[in-house]
Amino acid sequence: MTARSERVALGAVLVVAATLWCWALGSRTLQPYYAAAVHSMSRDVTAFFFAGFDPAGFVSVDKPPLAFWTQTLGVTVFGFHPWAIALVQAVEGVAAVFVLHRVVRRWAGPATALLAAALFALTPITAAINRDNVPDTLLVLLLLLAAYCVTRAVEGNGTRWLVWAGVFVGLGFLTKMLAAWIVLPGLALAYFLGARERRLSRLALAGAVTLVVSLSWPVVVSLWPGAKPFVGSTTDGSVWQLAFGYNGVTRLVGGTTGVGAGYGTTIGATLGGGPGPLRLFDTEVGGQIAWLLPLALGSLVVAACRARGAAPETRAGWALWGGWLVVGAAVFSFTGGIFHGYYTAELAPAIAALSAAGLVTAWRWRSAWFVLPVAVVVTAALAFVILDRTPGWLPWLRYTVVALALLTVVAALLRSRVVPIVTGLATILAGPLAYVVDTAVRPVSVLESADPSAGPSSTSALSSVVGAKTGEGAEAAYIRFMDSAYELSPGQREVLAYAKGSTLAVEGGTYGADPFLLNTEARVAPLGGYLGFDPAPAAADLPGWVAAGKLRYVLLPRVYLEMGRGGGTGAAEEAAELIRRIGWEAKQCRPVPPARIGPDAATAGVLFDCAVRR
Repeated sequence: MTARSERVALGAVLVVAATLWCWALGSRTLQPYYAAAVHSMSRDVTAFFFAGFDPAGFVSVDKPPLAFWTQTLGVTVFGFHPWAIALVQAVEGVAAVFVLHRVVRRWAGPATALLAAALFALTPITAAINRDNVPDTLLVLLLLLAAYCVTRAVEGNGTRWLVWAGVFVGLGFLTKMLAAWIVLPGLALAYFLGARERRLSRLALAGAVTLVVSLSWPVVVSLWPGAKPFVGSTTDGSVWQLAFGYNGVTRLVGGTTGVGAGYGTTIGATLGGGPGPLRLFDTEVGGQIAWLLPLALGSLVVAACRARGAAPETRAGWALWGGWLVVGAAVFSFTGGIFHGYYTAELAPAIAALSAAGLVTAWRWRSAWFVLPVAVVVTAALAFVILDRTPGWLPWLRYTVVALALLTVVAALLRSRVVPIVTGLATILAGPLAYVVDTAVRPVSVLESADPSAGPSSTSALSSVVGAKTGEGAEAAYIRFMDSAYELSPGQREVLAYAKGSTLAVEGGTYGADPFLLNTEARVAPLGGYLGFDPAPAAADLPGWVAAGKLRYVLLPRVYLEMGRGGGTGAAEEAAELIRRIGWEAKQCRPVPPARIGPDAATAGVLFDCAVRR
């Protein structure tokens, strides 16, 4: 392969990726919770630094700020539009494909690098997150940059490159906290096996840099001397509880560390399927990430058996991607806490790199000509199982995959060198490509954007879980509200106009405040953080807030009234602070007659005036 042909091929892969992830950019539907935070961060410096959910500075979101900083920069340049945020995500996704190519090229050569880039770009869950606004897109890019630095460190100049690897993993922590540290064993093992001197001391230095960068923002937040937003999804406003509780232990083993953790664990575990060795192949996750997982693991096993005579750099590459995949797959398979299927996007680079290396090795392995067709057949069998789970969607595709696999076997038996490559790649890519294309062209509801996934979906998993927890009436109210989050209803506009001159507080967190935060420049305070469960403020603080003039009008959204009739929140213990706040508001504040507000005000909910006592 010439340098020019390689550049053309890589350019084609990047263009395809950009097209798939930018398709319908102007009509993109994003996760409203994070989009509302970006809108707030673009309007207020304090909200920007603390990842504030609202411009009034009441509460932060449940993640660190780095991914939202980059999205805010896009909004600053282009204005607040969903497509501006989506464009940032697409750019980061394309950059990740490019970085993966550069890493794999240094390890296994141009052919493997191009194939790895293509497999990565056509991973369904990668397409899903790159068309959404979750932090995972930036996380994957930063971890790939860390892998590139470790690869360079193995080749030479170990100290400088390892320090940069530590910086990028630390920045990954500032993107999604402990999820970034999952790759550390693979990175450390790669350097230990590939480097020739001062391995332990350099790894210790890189580890220290990782820790310093990771904890830099949390330390500043915890030591901040002035007023700051309450740290969302915590019980005490501690950023350490957010990092190592709600986004740490709770994600791994479950429990109630952090506000809403138990309710979130129930929903999260249901969305991603139950923990166990086959979770990554189940109905919720399999179609997102599992297509090439057996191929990647098989490639790793073969490489381990043949590693004795390999060069240190080659062993380091297998260790890097193998450690990344094995540790990540173990964590995501057996974690008993909050788990969503899109978390597995972090595994996509390792699966793509290992699968590409395995395929290229099998093709070049002339003394074992049967390896490639066997790999294709196993992959085709898994693809058939995944596609058969949605029999009404492209019903011909699963049979086409089987036919292509058989054609690959026949061509291999006839010792053809070209046909097995073409048909084998077609077999492997048919299912994932169909999922990715479907993701690009299918409209996504706001409800689906809260839990991004790729491919056909006859029933929203999140919708089903909400229905099971709250009752049919509550589910209908929840879905109707989420689908209207990017619109401000006439009733909501009337309420906002009535409260003009005062900060409008809205109960229910994201479920109540998102339409106001997304569609207006008003200072709206989302009481209770994400789920409305946070003590932000606690009920005991409300009298002081009213006396100090911080709180006057409180809106109890209609969606909460309807959800209550449909079966309540489903988590009364965790929602205790929310219930106490609403109880105080209903007892101490006077409801404003809807007729005084406007003709449609009743559709927005109940507005309390806390400056007027009952």
